Amino acid sequence: MNLMSAISITLVILTCLTTTSQSRHQAFYYHYQNQKDAASTDQKTKTRHPLDKPNIIVFLADDMGYGDLASYGHPSQEPGPIDTLAHEGIRFTRWYSADSFCSPSRAAIMTGRLPIRVGVYGPQNGERVFLVRQTEGLPKKEVTIAEALKDSGYATGMVGKWHLGINEFNHTDGNHLPIHHGFDYVGTNLPWTNHWMCDESKIHMQHPNPLLCFLYYNTTLIQQPFSHHNLTWSLTYDAKSFIYEHSHHPFFMYFSFAHMHTDMFAAPEFQLSSRRGRYGDNLNEMSAAVGDIINLLKELNIEKNTLVLFLSDHGPHIELCTEGGSAGILRGGKGSNWEGALRVPAIAWWPEMITPGQISGDVISSMDIFATAIDLAGGHMPKDRIVDGRSFKSLLLHKETLPERTLFHYCSNRLMAITYGSYRVHFHTHLQLSPESYGHVCASDGTPKFTFYHCAFCVGECITSHNPPLIFNLDVDPGELYPLDAEDLGWLLAAVNRIVSVHRTNMVRGTPLLHSMSKSLQPCCNPPYCMCNYMRK
Repeated sequence: MNLMSAISITLVILTCLTTTSQSRHQAFYYHYQNQKDAASTDQKTKTRHPLDKPNIIVFLADDMGYGDLASYGHPSQEPGPIDTLAHEGIRFTRWYSADSFCSPSRAAIMTGRLPIRVGVYGPQNGERVFLVRQTEGLPKKEVTIAEALKDSGYATGMVGKWHLGINEFNHTDGNHLPIHHGFDYVGTNLPWTNHWMCDESKIHMQHPNPLLCFLYYNTTLIQQPFSHHNLTWSLTYDAKSFIYEHSHHPFFMYFSFAHMHTDMFAAPEFQLSSRRGRYGDNLNEMSAAVGDIINLLKELNIEKNTLVLFLSDHGPHIELCTEGGSAGILRGGKGSNWEGALRVPAIAWWPEMITPGQISGDVISSMDIFATAIDLAGGHMPKDRIVDGRSFKSLLLHKETLPERTLFHYCSNRLMAITYGSYRVHFHTHLQLSPESYGHVCASDGTPKFTFYHCAFCVGECITSHNPPLIFNLDVDPGELYPLDAEDLGWLLAAVNRIVSVHRTNMVRGTPLLHSMSKSLQPCCNPPYCMCNYMRK
C-alpha cells in the first residue's frame, strides 16, 4: 500500500468515526427534546418511593484538598453548586481516603476494601499507581460497587478518570477498563489520568506528550493527545445522556472528574472566572458541571430519589504552589500519611431524605460508599472476603452517630499509622516541609516551574520511624502540630497494640500489581505516530 492510499483510508476512518460520534449525540438530543414533555408528565406518575432503590451518583474530584472549597473555609474560592450541596445536605469533617495516591484510593472506593487486600500496591520504594504500560489492573475477582448494584437491578454508568488499569495483552485489548468491572455504560473517559505532561497552555511545556495523554469513549481511543477545551463538557454530556436514558429506573453514576489534577485547565468561559487564579477557574468549571447534573435531576423530578455524594480521592499535591490545592489547616498532602493527605472534603445531598445544613464529625472512609450503596439498594454484601467499609445509611437518614472505629493507613504494604477515635497514631511519617520550603519550585506569581513529590516512597531517608509512636489528638490538634507524651497514654498504646496485632494476624495481602510493564501495551491510535482526533466537534 502506498502512502497516499494509507492517508485516504485514514481520512475515511476519521470521517466515519467523527460522523458516528456526532450522529450519536445529535440523535440523542432530538430524541430527548421530542420526549421531554411526555417524560416529565409520565415521571410524576412513576416516581418510586425515595427509599425504593434510590439512584446513586458519586462525584469524585482528583487531588482536591480539604481546604479548597468555599464551604470548607477557603477565603478566596467562589462558592458554587458544590457548596450549595453542602448547605442543603451534610458536610463531613472527618471523611478519610483509603490512600494518598490515585489508583489505590480508587480501588478502595470501587471495592470497599483496603488497597493492600486488593493488591493495588508495589515495592515500598517504587510506584504507587498504575502506569500507562502496566500489564495488571483492578483484579476481576474483586466485586466492584457497579457489579454489586447491577445484581440489585441497577443500571450502571461511568465517565471520567479510571486509573485502575488499561491493557493486558496488547495495546488495544482494554481488558482492565471499567466495562469489564460492572459498568453497563462507559462514556468519555480517561483510562489513565490528566497529567502535567498534558499541558496545552504552554505555561509548563510547549506541547503535550501523546504517550501519556489520551482519551477514550468506552474502550475506543478517540483523541491522542486529548484536548482540554471541551473535556468537562463531554463528561457532563455523557453523564446526562445516561441519566436521561435511565431516569425511570434505579441507576448508579460514577462521575470521576479530571479536575483538580495537574495540569490545570478550564474551558474558555471559566478562564479568569476566579480571583484565586487558575486553580479557582478549574474548580469553578467542575462545580458548574455538578450543578448541571443537579439541575437535570430536578428537571426530571428524580432529585428526591437520588443520593448524591461529592468527595475527593485524596489530598492536594501541595508541592505545586498555587496549582496544587490546599489542605487548609491540615498537615501534609498527596503521597504522605499526614492528615492533609487523607482527610478529604465530602458532601452528601438527598432532598427531603437528608436534613439540610448538617455538619458531621463522624469518622467515615471512602470505602464506606460500597457498603452504604448496597445497603440502600437492598443488596447483599460479599460473604467470601473481608470488606473494610461499613454502611452509614443510618447517619444519612436518621442522623445517628456511628460507633467509633479504627482506620488503618498504609503506604504501599507498610502500615504507617492508624486513626483510633479522635487520635492519630503514627508508626512512620513522611518528611513534611513547610510551604515556604518549596519556593524554589514556584515562580513569583505562584506558578510551579516543574512537578515533583518531596517524599512519596514508603521507605528511605525521608521516612521517620517512631517508637513509641507519634500521637496526636485530632479534635484538639487537627493540624498535627503538638505530639502528645506517649508515657501519659499507656492505655491508648495498649489498645492500639491489640488492634494492630489482630489486624496484622488477619491480613491477607493481595498479590502486588504495580510492578510489571510492557511497551507493547502503550495505547496508540495509529502506530507509530500515536496522534489522532476522532472526537466530536
